[in-house]
Amino acid sequence: MNNPPGHILLIDDEPAFQRLGGAWLAGLGHRVSIAGDAPSAAERFRELKPDVVLLDLAIPPSMTTDAGLELIRGFSSVPVIVITGHADHELALKATERGAWDFIAKPVDPELLRMIVGRAMQKAKLEQELQALKTRAGDDDLGIVGHSAPIRQLRDLIRRIAPTQLSVVIQGPTGTGKELVARALHRNGLKPAGPIVSVHCGAVPADLLESELFGHLKGSFTGAYRDQPGLIDSANGGTLFLDEVGEMPTPMQVKLLRFLQEGTYMPVGGRELRRSDVRVIAATHRDLQAMVSEGSFREDLFYRLKGMVLRTPALAERREDVPLLAALFLKRALGKRRVHLLPEAAAWLAEQPWPGNVRELQSLIECTAALAPSSAGIETSVGIEELSFAQGTAAPANGVALRRGLDEAIAALEVQMITAALVQTGNNRSESARILGISRVGLLKKLDRLGLRP
Repeated sequence: MNNPPGHILLIDDEPAFQRLGGAWLAGLGHRVSIAGDAPSAAERFRELKPDVVLLDLAIPPSMTTDAGLELIRGFSSVPVIVITGHADHELALKATERGAWDFIAKPVDPELLRMIVGRAMQKAKLEQELQALKTRAGDDDLGIVGHSAPIRQLRDLIRRIAPTQLSVVIQGPTGTGKELVARALHRNGLKPAGPIVSVHCGAVPADLLESELFGHLKGSFTGAYRDQPGLIDSANGGTLFLDEVGEMPTPMQVKLLRFLQEGTYMPVGGRELRRSDVRVIAATHRDLQAMVSEGSFREDLFYRLKGMVLRTPALAERREDVPLLAALFLKRALGKRRVHLLPEAAAWLAEQPWPGNVRELQSLIECTAALAPSSAGIETSVGIEELSFAQGTAAPANGVALRRGLDEAIAALEVQMITAALVQTGNNRSESARILGISRVGLLKKLDRLGLRP
């Protein structure tokens, strides 16, 4: 079996070994991260999630092997290879008892290290594949709720495409769950243990998008006070999700195309190419083919991204899923509070046009839940009147108004109006405050008081 490349965290306080050992392992195709002491090792392990750990037992701040042995348990979720200048059989046994996978002494034999690291990486990759299989077996709906024909077809395509390196474009109206599809592709793909990093191409200013994606070096522009890795580097070994890729400026389209073709990129201010192994998934609510015809989207980038197109259906195309989604959102919003959706309310929901799709439905249910009585232990129902009131299309029914005191009714109305404003503005708080006729600070205080601020 060929030794698979992976991500190694090398924990050693000797600069020479960091440099030489790291370079030698990188020459074998591995990605190598360095830590020189116990605190930074724990932090880097938590943040980077490496496949294998190479650990020198005598590292700062303690510099004792006993303290080094205690570190092993913190890294035991991956194979740990203990590497030290103390070629001691008893120490090796202690390290193994604490969860070390193997042991090697300095001076290190390069071929022995290559063999041990290769076996450890094989073990790590097999465990990741096993975990991926367990995840798939226990997640039949892939996190995409519904039993309509379009959703069943979408899930089937995800299962077939996920375990490949095929690039994917997810196309569909706003609010239809394109990021859910991207995450399902990642979880069921070849690198489920790797990171999935999202960037909204329309939310980042055009002059900052290059730095956001590719990173920058210290001094490359005003305000660049330190080296900053980009999202492409953060996604290495996993998935890069480009949301609303149709909003990407043309100059950035050229640079993204070069990365997709060659797998290399250059940080802003850099002179050396860097490599990142990522699967790219893009999403858009726009017609990219039409944009290509108009000249606003590069044709070569379109065909590079478009390995496969998955379409997320509008909620109006899957009306039979609406009651199921509504019940799920209601349960999430209310937790242990006993509130259920009346059958006629479920039918009414299924008949609505839903221009905002699943996102609009979720917002309505959350607003309805916020207006529901909060009496513990009393089961209440949600009907058409409550939904209409939360939607802002009807005045509250007498039953709604009389179930609460004046202060509670005013708070409920504030919740409804604030939620509606936030939905209308895409959660833009400054614009929502303007619509509501209050200051932004006043809105933030109301969000805190009403428990609406995350």
